[in-house]
Amino acid sequence: MSTRAGHDPRLVISIILVTMAMGMLDAISLLHLKIFAGYMTATVLLMAVHIATSESVVLSGFEAIGLYLLGALTGGRLVRRDRTVRLAVGDVLLVVGTIVGLTALEWAAQPPGCTYITLGLLAFAMGLQTSATRHAKVADMSLPAATMLLHGLAHNSTFAGGTNPGTWRRLAAISSLFVGAVIGTLTSSHSISLAIAIAAGTILTAGALLHVREHKLLAHLDRITVH
Repeated sequence: MSTRAGHDPRLVISIILVTMAMGMLDAISLLHLKIFAGYMTATVLLMAVHIATSESVVLSGFEAIGLYLLGALTGGRLVRRDRTVRLAVGDVLLVVGTIVGLTALEWAAQPPGCTYITLGLLAFAMGLQTSATRHAKVADMSLPAATMLLHGLAHNSTFAGGTNPGTWRRLAAISSLFVGAVIGTLTSSHSISLAIAIAAGTILTAGALLHVREHKLLAHLDRITVH
């Protein structure tokens, strides 16, 4: 079932959950790894600032970008298999959730080089995740970031001569990103591994939702995600 805007309701809900998880993980990575694992625009900017100020985060930035690209390459392969969009996205999200869950265990174990291992795993997972959200092709939500969502709210508003399409989706995604960052910040101040595990559980939930068979209890998603 799809909305009048042409989007699969469960894909929309799953991407909103993924957006919340990305808010958690980017808050965690910025606070504790000093670089973004998923928001590559900010990573490039941080690298530029640190190069100019001769700080050591540059190497972490190169690692994050390299592993993110590797994740995107892998994700591009996975979503192009002979699967429906819903199942292809769901498959990738389950893989991402598993990797992030393993990252939580890895942080708890604190092996040598833990910080770099954690950053690499999260960046790879976020590259995979972005391949999944891009493949879903939900308007303004191909990348879990606030810029296009905020722009869409203003650009398509009645004040700009638009008809407010997708307002609910944009507001929900912006709110979930914000709430995710708050959860990631507060939880990681007590336990980083727990915070990462919560993000993993959120992503796994998003992936599992896309594999659940049609059920009358899910029918209300069509109404929720329209406009």
